[in-house]
Amino acid sequence: MKMAKIMFLYLAFVLAFYVATAFGAGKESMVIDVRTEAEWNTGHVEGARLIPLERIGKDIGTVTGDKRTRIYLYCRTGRRTALAFDVLKKAGYEDIINLGTVENAAKELGRPIVK
Repeated sequence: MKMAKIMFLYLAFVLAFYVATAFGAGKESMVIDVRTEAEWNTGHVEGARLIPLERIGKDIGTVTGDKRTRIYLYCRTGRRTALAFDVLKKAGYEDIINLGTVENAAKELGRPIVK
């Protein structure tokens, strides 16, 4: 019985470690809004940075030089995030997540939309 408890605790620890690793726990991350400044001013995800799509390739290096940083992208409809995703992948960034819309980004990240 004691061995079963030890084995259960060991498996629980391994599972917790795997889940934390899979979801990037402890990994540097940033949230980027690729909409226009006018759209940003109507409301954005708390803690996000504004880098409009037309500047993403040029300006991303000013906010992170580490190409392993997890980057969450969002926009109004998801179209611009798909384009930004491609730009960042071609620039060598490895961990990019397209969250689609601002509303979905707020929900997935558990953050409010602020003005």
